[in-house]
Amino acid sequence: MPSCAMLALLFSLGLFGLALAHAGDDAHDHADLHAREYPQFPLTPPYRPLVWSDFNVIHTTDTHGWLLGHQKASFPEPDYSGDLGDFSSFVAHMKQIAIEKDVDLLLVDSGDLHDGTGLSDGFPPGGVDAHESNKFLERLPYDVMSIGNHELYIYANTYDMYTNFVPHLNGRYLSSNVNITVFGADGEAESVPVGGEWLSLFS
Repeated sequence: MPSCAMLALLFSLGLFGLALAHAGDDAHDHADLHAREYPQFPLTPPYRPLVWSDFNVIHTTDTHGWLLGHQKASFPEPDYSGDLGDFSSFVAHMKQIAIEKDVDLLLVDSGDLHDGTGLSDGFPPGGVDAHESNKFLERLPYDVMSIGNHELYIYANTYDMYTNFVPHLNGRYLSSNVNITVFGADGEAESVPVGGEWLSLFS
């Protein structure tokens, strides 16, 4: 009968073999994902050059956790195939062009960052909707963001926005007339604005 040490060795070798086989599968899967990363057919070109003014705005809204591009071949899906990485690159280029042209460019979002995809809504027990997906949005150079109704339905989500997301914007997250009840170190409840005050942007 094999010894415990021998059984442990055989078990370890078996796991190692499974890991190698799985690594091969991963490489194949990743190659497939890369092939589907962008549509494999021409996109509609721009109709005219982009017109710049002294004051310019890039505005997003209701992203609802949609960090990936559309992958379907049917019209007009390919025109919406850019993912969050593409958008980040686009914004970086546009900000640089604005500097070169000596004009203003604001990146603005008007809320509803989650409640819509598995990337935002999928979280382990005890987790919070959009906590992880919002970490990607924190890295974008938004000049101002405002709260959306989907940030308000569940207290845990609003509290997570208040404690973890809003501080990244340093007073540039607007939430006029929207308060949240928080509890101080003494246990006393206090109603405070979820985000910054509009006037503070100009003071």
